[in-house]
Amino acid sequence: MLHVIDQRARRSGANAVIVVTKPADKTMNRLTRSGDWKVRRTWPPSYGEERVIFWPKSTGLAEGVPQQRKAVYEVLAELWKPEANTIIAFDEIAYVEQDLRLQPFITKYWREARSLGITIVATTQRPRYVSRYMHSEPTWSVAFLPSDEDEAKRVAEIIGGRRKYTEVLMSLEPREFLIIHRRKRLAYISRIA
Repeated sequence: MLHVIDQRARRSGANAVIVVTKPADKTMNRLTRSGDWKVRRTWPPSYGEERVIFWPKSTGLAEGVPQQRKAVYEVLAELWKPEANTIIAFDEIAYVEQDLRLQPFITKYWREARSLGITIVATTQRPRYVSRYMHSEPTWSVAFLPSDEDEAKRVAEIIGGRRKYTEVLMSLEPREFLIIHRRKRLAYISRIA
């Protein structure tokens, strides 16, 4: 995901912010070693930083939620401006919407951010727990091999229809994924090298 966001940002001259909320994330630690992406625990980032991983602190089981909620809300409010030319990516959007109780603001982003020049990228392992806007607004959807047929049916329904995609999803190999362009009604199977 980081590579795709980086390339999209470079081609369009956009700023990019990845919102990470897990207390520890080995993947993000590894990716930030490249030097192109800077981890910031507070907002706003330093002047001139175009690629930022925003990773607000989370201390304790219950104490971390209000801290993160406030921090992520401040990012959302700051980025909400005309001609933003910004990519905002949410790692585990279900957590941001449900646990941080930011669904009303994320819904506004899904519905209206494109008109401000904001591109949204969101990932989740719990697709049924996010707002319907995440499933109806995106131009592109990507799905990996589900863990079982029930999950395949749920994901297929979300990305365009059980009859069309359940069997396709179940046939994916572990490193393959289904990518769908909704507006052009195109679907492809690709593979991570």
